[in-house]
Amino acid sequence: MPRASSDDQAEDKYRKVKKYYFEKEGQVQQLQNTLAHQRLAMSRTSLDDNEYVNRFSRLDGAINNLAFNIRREWRSVPPWLAPAVNKDATTTPTKEMTAVGRACISRWLVDELFDRFFHPSLDPGLSTQLKIIEKNLRRFAAPTPTEEEKEGLMSKISNWRLATLEGLNEVLQSASAAENRNTLTLTLVEKMVAALNMNLKDPAPAGLEGGVSMIVELAVGIAANLPLESRDVFVEYVYPNSRIDENVMKLETGLPPLTNPGEGMIEEPSRSSVERDSHADENDSLKDRDEEVESPQQQKLSEKEAQQHQQQQHQQQKKKSGMFGGFMGGKKAGSVPGGSGVAAQQAQKEQLAKEQQAKEPKEERVRFCAFMAVEVRGRSVLVKAPVWTHAV
Repeated sequence: MPRASSDDQAEDKYRKVKKYYFEKEGQVQQLQNTLAHQRLAMSRTSLDDNEYVNRFSRLDGAINNLAFNIRREWRSVPPWLAPAVNKDATTTPTKEMTAVGRACISRWLVDELFDRFFHPSLDPGLSTQLKIIEKNLRRFAAPTPTEEEKEGLMSKISNWRLATLEGLNEVLQSASAAENRNTLTLTLVEKMVAALNMNLKDPAPAGLEGGVSMIVELAVGIAANLPLESRDVFVEYVYPNSRIDENVMKLETGLPPLTNPGEGMIEEPSRSSVERDSHADENDSLKDRDEEVESPQQQKLSEKEAQQHQQQQHQQQKKKSGMFGGFMGGKKAGSVPGGSGVAAQQAQKEQLAKEQQAKEPKEERVRFCAFMAVEVRGRSVLVKAPVWTHAV
């Protein structure tokens, strides 16, 4: 009888454990289904990867055609690009000036459209303010050293973007949306023509406005789809003197070497740090930090070498002055004119600096970029930026 009672208790415990297990399993499945539904609701794709690649390829083709047509019409190279172009490139137009045209048009589109407006169908003032907010969400975010934190930041910005578009749905569906888009397109065409004419010969080349109009329409069509994505599709122009990153760059050849660079403003190398800092490789930042630490150490070493040479030179001068002083009637060792000693020390220091600079290995950097890079943050690179390099 006691044995039967213990069997009943064991069976009762088994039933309770089994019931508890299936209840918890059901709760886990319900939670997983809820998360899956939330992800599906937030996962929106306006265009797939292949369509983006095709559209950017058509944009690149239109830019290349216009750049080729105006390659002989350049009067000067824009100051920001001049240090990367040979001085005689405008007088003997080659592939170099076609690449210059591609670079100028591509950078202008990134600066004046993709990086300035949130959506082309909104009022330009509102669209500009929303784009500033979107960029500030990334700029002022806390550092994201781990992949989970990077994903969290991208999700935060994506949620804000989609929620903003939902709130503006009535505006985007209204008649004013088409008017805003047309107005923006015409304004951008006018501005790009004016920007190019600043460095082109007078009168403006035939077909300039038509070529610009086609480029702007293609770019505006792409820009209208980017904010509708739940993923983060990022368009970037790579500036001259940036470091080589073959993940987002395609190395090109065939241009004349940079033997006689022009004069102009050398801008700070940039990989759109405002947009890319949150997912930049941590090793790169550590490497940069190490370089910053090493440079003062190198300066200290060169200063020590200069001081040692100065001391040796000073001792030699003392010996010479002592010898001459004995022969010439016991003049003091310090009678050597001080000015010549200072000049010699300065010349020695400059010579050491030149030798130190010559010893430093040269690094390949971006000479200039002919088109933009396009990537889906955290996933894949859709378009690699074509770049030419040079040693600096």
